Amino acid sequence: MFEINKVQHRKIAIRKRRKIYEALHHEEYAKRITHFFHEWISSQKSVFVVALYHPINSEINPLSLIEYLDIKNKTICLPMVVNEKQPLIFKPWRPGKKMVIGHYGISVPANDQTLIPDLIVCPLLAYDSKGMRLGYGGGFYDRTINYLRRNKEVKYIGLAFSGQKSYYDLPSEVHDIPLDAVLTETGMDYFQ
Repeated sequence: MFEINKVQHRKIAIRKRRKIYEALHHEEYAKRITHFFHEWISSQKSVFVVALYHPINSEINPLSLIEYLDIKNKTICLPMVVNEKQPLIFKPWRPGKKMVIGHYGISVPANDQTLIPDLIVCPLLAYDSKGMRLGYGGGFYDRTINYLRRNKEVKYIGLAFSGQKSYYDLPSEVHDIPLDAVLTETGMDYFQ
């Protein structure tokens, strides 16, 4: 059997995610992920600051989770790229607050504050049964989790369509950090 590398996996995963995204009934999906997220986060007594993301391309829109957290008075923050070699920083944000365009054309909060999250919810292209995540290849989330966990226990979950799960182990490297769980429209998949 031949092995495919991360670049090949990314191309396949991008096409697959786009097809799922285009066929999805987004309101129903938002209800389902919010329901399962509520069940999980209700038991997480040490989670006060939650990092999500502003979606691009066919990434799952986490707005329903952001609105839920806002109602529950959790502190929400979004990631920002400082440069290609540094960990992400996280800026506080609430729905309706001003955003500006940051690196890679991604919207980021228009403020100068930074926070350290208790939970990071990240997008992904694919994930496997071991919790390995395939992203765009910049290593931002792995670098960030590695950096933050030196001083604090930070939970790390992916947000995905259940159809993004790989039936094979994804290629991984020493610096790749597995997710604690993945939230999909069918529930939470736990890995550790």
